Amino acid sequence: MCDTSLLIERLKRDDIELWNHYQYAAVSIIIRDDEILLEKRNSALNDPWAGQFALPGGHYEQLDGTLYDTAIRETFEETGIRLNRENFIGYFGPFTPRNKSDMMVIVYVFSIENNQPISLINSTETEFLGWIKLSRLMKAKIKDDGGYSFIIDEGTVWGMTARILDLFLSMCKFDGSQ
Repeated sequence: MCDTSLLIERLKRDDIELWNHYQYAAVSIIIRDDEILLEKRNSALNDPWAGQFALPGGHYEQLDGTLYDTAIRETFEETGIRLNRENFIGYFGPFTPRNKSDMMVIVYVFSIENNQPISLINSTETEFLGWIKLSRLMKAKIKDDGGYSFIIDEGTVWGMTARILDLFLSMCKFDGSQ
């Protein structure tokens, strides 16, 4: 199980200042007991990340106000989960996709209770949406040319999502033995 008390100490909670010369996006890591939510983007999408594993999230829109609000909105649109301040632990980043160097991605971390009723709703943007055990991710981690990947039954998690997951697992001191 991820040590959320360690995460609270390590993650930031202040506001993020947005600069005009960058594009921004926000993604959510949602922790439920010893699992996190992963999605696989629909292969039919017309974007550079179609068919890849990702965390729920997307592009900042001015109507959002903040990147935190982007994470909340995008997570609801893609999963049906309504997150709020009670679930919020903190954020880390930024990350930059290797194919889009002017984009800053912030990772917002939320925790929900295992007994909290949740009905996942697949959006048209996803072809897979499911809970993946952290121990399964740790066992699936392999070193590759770009750093690390995670080979799970549903496919290979690589690229920026793999970089985010690698740092997240180290931040919560998850070693797979729990």
